[in-house]
This record gives sequence, structure tokens and C-alpha cells, in this order.
Amino acid sequence: MEDALSEPLSTTMTVRGIRPGPAPSRPAPAPNASVVSGFGGQLAGLIADRTVPSTQVRFDAGTSIYGGGPHPDESVYLLTAGRAKTVMYSRSGRRCLLRIHSPGEVLGELAILGGERTETAIAMSPSVVQRVAVSHLLRLMGSPAVHRHLIRHLGERLAEQQRAISHLVGDDSEHRLGVTLLDLAERLGKPERDAEHDAVRIAQRITQEELAGMVGTTRSRIGFFLRRFQECGAVEFSRGHVIRVRSQRLGDYLESRLDAC
Repeated sequence: MEDALSEPLSTTMTVRGIRPGPAPSRPAPAPNASVVSGFGGQLAGLIADRTVPSTQVRFDAGTSIYGGGPHPDESVYLLTAGRAKTVMYSRSGRRCLLRIHSPGEVLGELAILGGERTETAIAMSPSVVQRVAVSHLLRLMGSPAVHRHLIRHLGERLAEQQRAISHLVGDDSEHRLGVTLLDLAERLGKPERDAEHDAVRIAQRITQEELAGMVGTTRSRIGFFLRRFQECGAVEFSRGHVIRVRSQRLGDYLESRLDAC
């Protein structure tokens, strides 16, 4: 532990992209470990109590946080402000959007296992991350708590990818879109006081093209299915992106479509 603490515990840098956006007005602290659960919460706690060194990095919207390839930067990232997405590219250049990340989530954790990094992380809005060297985390693997949280976190991500594969193989694109919106509403949505009890608002602008990359279909099909969802009162969208999801109605609609098959 002492050799880790011999290095600077916190530094700050800014990365500007080709589409600059306003930087946060003040430094973003790591999310409170008592609020953020899982490995992200534990990593936030380790950074907050200065157990593990970190570098705070700011990214403009559209900037790459890290890239894929055979020579990864051997760092793990804790998102503390903004939004980020992880994407992969096929041999033909088609982009698959793997996940949209919100503050408190960990990105790039597979670097802990070594080998080639297959995904690229991109800031969707002005964002702040705490970058932690894998070498510092490996020194903490002797701690049962750290080891347990990391294994659980990797297991949850593996199960998430298995569910995605199952939906891709077994469900049509309309159902996959519905499941994706339900997941986004649960993770990114905020309940609205004056709306129906299950309505949540998604403040982050997620385009139809990005939804198409998550679902594995075309942008035109996404627009067609969103209009269907809107007709039954399950979603509302404006200027091409979803702004409100009513989870119960959307779930009922998807169930009715399955029953009709």
C-alpha cells in the first residue's frame, strides 16, 4: 500500500475534442460511496479516502476517453460527471453501442484482466472521470472486500452481455428496442412528480441512431417502433430522441405483442 501512496494522489487534466462543450463549472468529486453501490461505490471510496491514487480528467462531448486495440492504456475509469458510451466496431466499420454509462459507473474494467481492449469509450456530454492505474488496483486484490466486489461486478457485466445476446437471437427488433428503453429508464431516468406514477424522464439526449446501434437495426425501424410505442402512451419523444418512458405501459405492450405471436 505504501508504494502506491508514494505517487501523487490526485492530479487534474483536460482533454478537448473536435466538438468542444462547456466544462463543468467546478471540479466533480467522486460519487459518494454510500450512495453508489457495487464496485463503482467501492472505487469511489478508495479514491475519497486516498487509498488509491487517481487522476481527474475532463472530456468534452464527442471526445474519446479511451480507445480499443492491442495496447490498452492499462487504466480503469470512474465516471463522476456527465455521460459516456462504450462502442465496438465490426470489421465492416458498423458501430455497436454496448452501454451508456452514468456517474458512479466504472469503465474499462477489463483492463484489469490484461489483453486487448475491444471497446472504445466516448463522452456523450462534458464529462469528468477519475483515472486509476490497473497496477494500483492489483495491489489491493489481497483485500477480500475489493476482490469480492470486482468479481461480482465482472459477473454482472457478463450476465448483462449474455442477456443482450439472448435478446438479439430470440427477439425481434421491436422487442429489443422496448427492453433497451426499459433498461435506460431504470438506469438513467428520473421519476416525474406530476406525471403518471411510473413515468420517468431521460434527460440525456439519446439519438435514434444510437438506439439503432444498441438494438442492431436501422434508424428508420427505430423511428417506426417509437411511433408505435408513442401511440399506446408508453413513450414520448421529441426531435428524434426519447424524453419520457412509462415502464408499465411499455412492458404491457411488449407482453401483448408476444402473446399475439
